[in-house]
Amino acid sequence: MEEDVREHVDREGLTAAAARIRASSHLGRSETLRRLFDFLLERTLAGEPPKEIEVAAHVFGKPGADLMVDASVRVYVHRLRKKLEDYYAGTGRDDPEQLTLPKGEYRLQLVTKDARAAAEPPAPTVAAPAPAAGKWSGKWLFFAGGLLAGGALALSALLLSRPDDGFETIRSAQPWAALLASRKPLTFVSGDYYLVGERDAAGEDPKRLVRDFSINSREELDELLMHRAELRDRYVDLGLSYLPVSSAYALKAVLPIVTPSLSERRFTPFVLSSKLTPPMLKNSDVIYVGLLSGLDLLEQPVFAGSRFAFAGSYDEIIDSKTGKIYVADPPGVGQNAQRNYAYVAVLPGPTGNRIIILAGTRDPAVLQAADILTSPDMLAKLAPGAQDGYFEALYAVDGVGSENLRGTLIASNRRSLEGMWDALSVP
Repeated sequence: MEEDVREHVDREGLTAAAARIRASSHLGRSETLRRLFDFLLERTLAGEPPKEIEVAAHVFGKPGADLMVDASVRVYVHRLRKKLEDYYAGTGRDDPEQLTLPKGEYRLQLVTKDARAAAEPPAPTVAAPAPAAGKWSGKWLFFAGGLLAGGALALSALLLSRPDDGFETIRSAQPWAALLASRKPLTFVSGDYYLVGERDAAGEDPKRLVRDFSINSREELDELLMHRAELRDRYVDLGLSYLPVSSAYALKAVLPIVTPSLSERRFTPFVLSSKLTPPMLKNSDVIYVGLLSGLDLLEQPVFAGSRFAFAGSYDEIIDSKTGKIYVADPPGVGQNAQRNYAYVAVLPGPTGNRIIILAGTRDPAVLQAADILTSPDMLAKLAPGAQDGYFEALYAVDGVGSENLRGTLIASNRRSLEGMWDALSVP
């Protein structure tokens, strides 16, 4: 039977498809994801699909792991499957053959373009016509974001001028008391997204805006086009970035709390996550507000040692302790209630600084995250489970449209410095 399997493995096609995936950098910065991809490719080429326990041993260094408790293999296989699907829905849509990772299996499969054409998912697009090249500039979106942040700062100043602004109770609660006592610089970070124009034919104006998760900057777009000449007639750099409105409202909720400390410390009121640098993470306290998919440089340390992880996409979160996967509802219309998930955390930075995360799968969850960390009652419920003041928590959020209605705690977990910064260089 083993020889029959090996005879049907298209080694040349698999190798070529894998090379295109690697060249696209679509697997991201995760070394674990790369090791998993390489291991599954190696075993597929050999005609010897591995068992789950073999993946745990060779990729994660966990021989004899209790797979009912340790969900690392399933989480990363799920993430790899989603990475492949995203690649072929966007950057690799014109590739002649597609690598897939069948559910329930630990082998890569090669499928022809014709075989997948009928079921091919649409590219991730923003449902609005794109402006003609040259008519828009990224500075307008950054300017709009700056106005929102500036308005929040102005509101904070007005609130501070009152004898009793009503925030003393929350300021005396953790984690805000420790943050206010710190004299490290304070950096506010919001997740942003780089958008490119897509046209149907060379020379035409762009017809739509596309969010390709392998493109997070102008430099990454240039690099992609350098290696994929066939995309040069399709993708157009419009210099556009997108900032979710929920980030501004969450920032407005947080700023009045920290305003009293701003006169005694340096602070940066608005840094896009795509512009966040390792020195900033090392030298300042950080408050992140935004979507989970916009964490960028923060993603690795936030989820290193976490109880939670992305399970294939940014709308899917797995609880590694229970193995349960929570999937956010797609955006809804009208008055239909939607289920999303908020993630809040207070984490140790590499030099004794603090990192506060208010994030969610979509806008209502981001707003709920802000409500959670600015509510003394909610913080009081999370405090007993903290370690040295550090914790993380996942909430189910019910909302309608962009509004959050209520949040229900799913699980919370202690966090520590151990392992958080091992894979990130912070000179």
